[in-house]
Amino acid sequence: MNLPQQRLECVDAGSEFCPCYLAETNECITCSHLQGKDFCDCHWRGVCIYQEYAMNGYKSKTNRQLFTFNIENRTKLTKDCTILKIKVTKTLARQLKEPGAYVFLRDKKTMHYFDVPMSILDADDVNGYIYIAYQILGTKTKMLEQIDSEITVRGPYWNGLIGKRYLKAIKNSNCLVIARGIGQAPAVLVTKKLINNNNVTLVIDKGKIGKEFMSDYIKNLASNKLNIIEEEIRTQKGKSLIKNILKNEKIGLVFSGGSDVIHSSILDIIDELKIDPYVVATNNNEFCCGEGICGACSARLKSGKTIKTCKTQLNLREVLERRIRRD
Repeated sequence: MNLPQQRLECVDAGSEFCPCYLAETNECITCSHLQGKDFCDCHWRGVCIYQEYAMNGYKSKTNRQLFTFNIENRTKLTKDCTILKIKVTKTLARQLKEPGAYVFLRDKKTMHYFDVPMSILDADDVNGYIYIAYQILGTKTKMLEQIDSEITVRGPYWNGLIGKRYLKAIKNSNCLVIARGIGQAPAVLVTKKLINNNNVTLVIDKGKIGKEFMSDYIKNLASNKLNIIEEEIRTQKGKSLIKNILKNEKIGLVFSGGSDVIHSSILDIIDELKIDPYVVATNNNEFCCGEGICGACSARLKSGKTIKTCKTQLNLREVLERRIRRD
């Protein structure tokens, strides 16, 4: 059976970083002309990517910059979890004050292959600060522990969430935000975004890090629109809690901040209840370059098409069911 050609949406389309390197090799995610095709078939984003490419001399635009910033404060939450407060430019802080935003960090004394992607916990664009929460898991995060004051930051990047467009679409609804362990970090900006026009039930699970930390960053939000519950969501009690909220509170959007196992569990409950809320989740694919070049994030869809998950917005179900690593 021939499957219909799927139009893919690039998170960078229409931004100051578009068109990128992929345009120069006929591998643009969105523009059919910059895929080597003779026809125009794209999701219009208000800007013609091919025209921008032509007007820029048939080459890619601005690349993400490497910055060296100072770590103003380091808060050790637990043995394996730390929060960094980094002094950045107000412009970069503003660019990163968006759900799904992330940067690459490393010690300025190390080589580029120590770059590690980190979600933005919070951003202060008035004073120029970003906050990063990280869990020590391997070599790259262990190297972050050794940084004294100056840190290399590369960004901004925005594809840390799957289903970002639903955060803009949902209004005047009840939303459920689930955050487990280090998944609390990307949940902060999601909660701030949703509470502007919605009521939010926030379920926090300390997870493996054993610490609840996100409430300090949302304490100034309207308390009459935010209900915070602490519960271990992988227990039977936790699953029952999630099920009851979804069943009884007419939830219009669910955010899953955690592992793919958590994502799948939430989708199973949604299917069991036969409801259809918007679903947004953390993008748990491996990111290495963030530009779609290295191939570390590549996954193959049901159609057989290989996509770059560091830039491409997809349906969560397809990501979970069809994620096949490239040989």
